[in-house]
Amino acid sequence: MKKIVFCFLAVMLLTLSANSYAASIPNGYEEIRWGTLFHKIMEDYPKGKMTEYNKEMVYTQDNPDQAIASRMFAFKDGLLTSVSVTYDSRYVQKTGIDAMLQKYIKQYGKGKQGPKSSHMSTYVWEGKQTRITFMYVPKRADMTVLQFEKK
Repeated sequence: MKKIVFCFLAVMLLTLSANSYAASIPNGYEEIRWGTLFHKIMEDYPKGKMTEYNKEMVYTQDNPDQAIASRMFAFKDGLLTSVSVTYDSRYVQKTGIDAMLQKYIKQYGKGKQGPKSSHMSTYVWEGKQTRITFMYVPKRADMTVLQFEKK
């Protein structure tokens, strides 16, 4: 009987830890959920501009803070589907790629490193509704991007 109780507790702990890991991947970007109307994004992230790309709406903020060179929100039928954050090269050089990656691993959990190539490296986290990709090009700090996508 004690073995059954012990096994049951072990399974429960594993289940709880798996659920807490899954909860670390957001259902959107920051506090904004997938499917949010573009008007709300423009209100919460002001001083951007709306354009059209491949018949879809895109809202872009240039230099919203010292760390971010560009933040781009993409919409389908007026609803948020992805966010791409391109980091400022000075911020990347000062912080370092490894420190940035470790920050995201701590925040989102252990992800998967994408295939290594000589020109681009990726690291991916997957949740039930969101895929997060950290992409960087060695020796090109201006090409460091964190991409959030609705699955």
